Amino acid sequence: MKRLLIVDDDVGTRESLRMIFSHEYSITLTASAKEALGVLSAQSVDLILLDVLMPEKDGVTLLKELTALYPETPVIMISASTSARPIVESMKSGAVDFVTKPFDIKELRHLVRRALEHHTLRQRVKAMESDVKRLYPEEGLIGESPAFQSALQNARRAAQTDATVLIHGESGTGKEMIARQIHTWSDRATEPFVAVHCASIPEPLMESELFGHERGAFTNANKQKLGRFDLAGSGTLFFDEVGEMSLNTQVKLLRVLQEREYMRLGGNRVLHTNARILAATNRNLLEQVRKGAFREDLYYRLNVVPIEIPPLRQRLDDVGFLATYFLDQFSKNLNAHTREFEPDALEALQTYDWPGNIRELRNVIERSVVLHGHHMRLPRHLLPNEFQDPEHLQTLSPHTLKENLSASVEQVERELLVEALRACDGVQTRAAKMLGTTRRILKYKMDKHNITLPLEAED
Repeated sequence: MKRLLIVDDDVGTRESLRMIFSHEYSITLTASAKEALGVLSAQSVDLILLDVLMPEKDGVTLLKELTALYPETPVIMISASTSARPIVESMKSGAVDFVTKPFDIKELRHLVRRALEHHTLRQRVKAMESDVKRLYPEEGLIGESPAFQSALQNARRAAQTDATVLIHGESGTGKEMIARQIHTWSDRATEPFVAVHCASIPEPLMESELFGHERGAFTNANKQKLGRFDLAGSGTLFFDEVGEMSLNTQVKLLRVLQEREYMRLGGNRVLHTNARILAATNRNLLEQVRKGAFREDLYYRLNVVPIEIPPLRQRLDDVGFLATYFLDQFSKNLNAHTREFEPDALEALQTYDWPGNIRELRNVIERSVVLHGHHMRLPRHLLPNEFQDPEHLQTLSPHTLKENLSASVEQVERELLVEALRACDGVQTRAAKMLGTTRRILKYKMDKHNITLPLEAED
């Protein structure tokens, strides 16, 4: 339930407001600035209703303090005066709205509801921004290899212009991270960054996703829908895996790039876009052009500034920096104890071919921290099988494999159970969730493998 703080020295007004809102919100009543600040120091509130005229400290003075101390908390000012001066002062000092006594109950409820909705929306936006920064942090663009530094330098240069950029690179090399960084470095950084993952949108829905549709444009189109171009506004529109786009959609995208205008599905009004276009592909688009699978004119429209992201196997010297960065991030996020790699583990990571590139490296480190985060140092033998020394792996003949298959499966299963339980501090419900099973099945398998809690500590 949302919490409202009412600050008014008049007991009648306080009780009236309590009666109006108590059925819908949790209400705290205070009669002075001092009381209000005391409440706010002890608990958070979602909205403040603040009287302008109060003894000791007036509402506008308190509002300025609240704006400095609690900038995210919306404040609606209340006054018996209709004078313009307190209204202007209040709005300049950060109030989201102003109402006069006697107030219209229906209108006041509407103002409060709208202010809370805006507050919730701002919180969600902040959470999304935080998630984006966590998933696509600038410091994640780590690497000293000449090829990667060249790509970053080109991205910085491109960010200072509005030129269309085509980012080339294998799957998992960090193309979207580069695109987001170009947006962040540009003068459009405060505008939206909208991604279109072309491979994940079915062809029949693509036009509606890009350009939106009007109410009644097709069956079940009960209301207007904004497209990605609408949402991008004057920001950046990023087409990921643009090589997966059908020829039919390519024609429509080409028109937008040429004319900077589009129409919603079912609409008859021409709309204009100021969005900056970035695109990425893991395909050889010139080869696609030769095959007739990608339009040549669209290719050259997109490939104004090409940026090539090298695969990880061509920058193995950067693996140590990236692995250490991911280890630090996951250890913090997962509350793990692991702080560094054993030398043999780091060597194994640095000599691997990384077909899945940075995404694979990230997943390997995350999995290792989840399963083995109780170790201070991560040794090689706790990395996945592809990082083990082949000389120490037992080569089994078909006959031997058949004889030992059951025992091998049992051993692997037991090790997985133990590692999951250790990672979850022995909490069986969490361990079962991590393993993708139920607590009942987990308990059955624990009994089967003679696993008891608490687990023995490892050296």
